Amino acid sequence: MMIWLSKLLASFRYALEGLKYTLVSQRNMRIHYIAALIVLLLSLYLPLRKVEVLILFVCILLVIVAELINTAVEAVIDLVTEEFHPLAKVAKDVAAGAVLLCSGMAVVVGVSVFYPYMGFLSLSHLEGTPYSRNIGLAALIAFNFFLTLMIKAVAHRLGKWNWEPSMTTSLASCIATSLMVIVHNLLATLLLILLTALMMGTILHNKERKNPAILGVILGALVAVIAFRLM
Repeated sequence: MMIWLSKLLASFRYALEGLKYTLVSQRNMRIHYIAALIVLLLSLYLPLRKVEVLILFVCILLVIVAELINTAVEAVIDLVTEEFHPLAKVAKDVAAGAVLLCSGMAVVVGVSVFYPYMGFLSLSHLEGTPYSRNIGLAALIAFNFFLTLMIKAVAHRLGKWNWEPSMTTSLASCIATSLMVIVHNLLATLLLILLTALMMGTILHNKERKNPAILGVILGALVAVIAFRLM
């Protein structure tokens, strides 16, 4: 019995060592922990329902678990080979992609949960905005992300690398266009157009990325316009 108990305690100790290692060595894990602390503090301050708190807990754990798996994959690959290998890059990129998806989902869920309580944080100018529109905007951005990713994959398989839309400009264009539709303010619209133009100007300095950047802007704007027509 004592041997079994000591092994059990040792397994807990090893698990805590793993958590400590990722927290000490991985910058992204530290960012996840800080975000988790902020979310938990907000959940204590705001009158959240039990289901909402449980959903936040699940999202926090999913992001941390994904980062742990990503760290484990990187450690195993570095143990096997220190030289560059295409398959090693694929493994690391796929593991990082899992973290990105979990983090994106956590952001969408967090915004959706906290949005109705923003009045408690003295953000009175947000009161009266339809909650369904907030959820619709989150779904729109997620749809644009996956659509852009699919088009990039198809273009890559066809060997048309120069026709892969830029994810950065696609998301930025989708968000900017959505805000222009929602805000209904000339000054804010002009500022958004200016910011988009500045971003495009910076990206277009790289001639190799000119087509992807332009395609991304067009794709993001089209997705936003069509989506708000359907909303």
